[in-house]
Amino acid sequence: MEQNKARAGAGNAQSWLILLIISTAYIAVTTNIQGFKAMLPQVEEEFGISGAQAGFYSSFYFLSATLIALYSGKIVDRLGAKKGLIYGVATVGVMIVLHSWAPFFGIILGLAFFTGVGFSVITPSINKGVLAAVDPGKRALSMGLTHSGAGIGALLGTSLLPFLGEILGWRTALLCAGVFALFISLFILKFYRGSGEEVNGVSEDSSSDISNSSNSNPSSLKQDLLVLLKDRYLLSICISGIIFGITISSITAHFTLFLNQDLNYSPALAGMGLFSFHLGGIVGQPGWGMVNDRWQGSDRRKGLFILGIFSSIMALVFGIVVSGMGVSYQLILLFSMLLGLFVVGIPSLYFTAVSEQVSSDKTGVATSLALIFTRSGVIFFPPLFGYLSDLTGDYTLSWLLLGAALLFLSLSFFYLTGKHRQRTT
Repeated sequence: MEQNKARAGAGNAQSWLILLIISTAYIAVTTNIQGFKAMLPQVEEEFGISGAQAGFYSSFYFLSATLIALYSGKIVDRLGAKKGLIYGVATVGVMIVLHSWAPFFGIILGLAFFTGVGFSVITPSINKGVLAAVDPGKRALSMGLTHSGAGIGALLGTSLLPFLGEILGWRTALLCAGVFALFISLFILKFYRGSGEEVNGVSEDSSSDISNSSNSNPSSLKQDLLVLLKDRYLLSICISGIIFGITISSITAHFTLFLNQDLNYSPALAGMGLFSFHLGGIVGQPGWGMVNDRWQGSDRRKGLFILGIFSSIMALVFGIVVSGMGVSYQLILLFSMLLGLFVVGIPSLYFTAVSEQVSSDKTGVATSLALIFTRSGVIFFPPLFGYLSDLTGDYTLSWLLLGAALLFLSLSFFYLTGKHRQRTT
């Protein structure tokens, strides 16, 4: 019995180590992407771009990630989590280094498109690695802990890069961030072993339910999609991905501009507002995962609905209270943290809910299908968020529209998931 306990303890320690290593991929990628967005006031000053043009950065970045999402998921299912993480992080690092040398903002938009290609394999790789490393009863918490690496990277990017940008220039700051991503790709290559060595993308001692015959005769992407698209409950879950997509993309693309232009805070103080948003997200990712696992009976539907409603309320707070009532900077930081707590708490539950609906040999494709819903919001909403600001002279209407959209999507998600779950149970 003591030997069994020792083995279980060693297995748990190995699982936590794997989660830590996997999370570094998100740290590296979001340090670069969110850091660049936090420096948009400096970029805007050099190139003379508008709010709508700034919003197009997120659109170009996620356009490519969306276009190849299904293919990248299938690639991850075949290659495995480790190779997917290495290729993705290294690609982002190289592209960001090239960002720092771009002479025109149009070239940065083109580079953003190719950066999205590298990013497209990160989330499927992370989700596949997490599912192989942990027990089912810890999925939401483990997914939250791993995805919180995105929040940690965002904190590093939004706090350090604008500061370095004011001292050294945004180009030098971005160059340092790109080199950091390349270092992390080498770190993953050296230390990530998975739950045993991966063979053809499948861990030897993972809890995968893929049979030997299915490994020798893998299904095609078309076959996987036909199976997934028949699951109406799965497709209904994906609506909550749109909630996350339009919110996180609009906020990260425009938040520093909102604080800088509407409320007249310096670029450094504006960056701290985005820092507070991501700080709330770091707590929200594992926090809401733990709440859902332990106190909501692993009811992903209930957890996602609550987070969608709270996110809607906070967007309306920014449109009505922050924009119109002149609140203190300290209160803005608190509201920013609460907004991040709710909004960035969504993906851990979202990807857990999606992954639990499919067999493990389809995790990558299912994740990528879910990401199409998320990224559809990312592509179209940030430019609209910025366009309304250009049209009206401030971001008040943009916040109000965001809050209304979140409320509508949250109610739609709750209705459709209830309808289709009842039909399948």
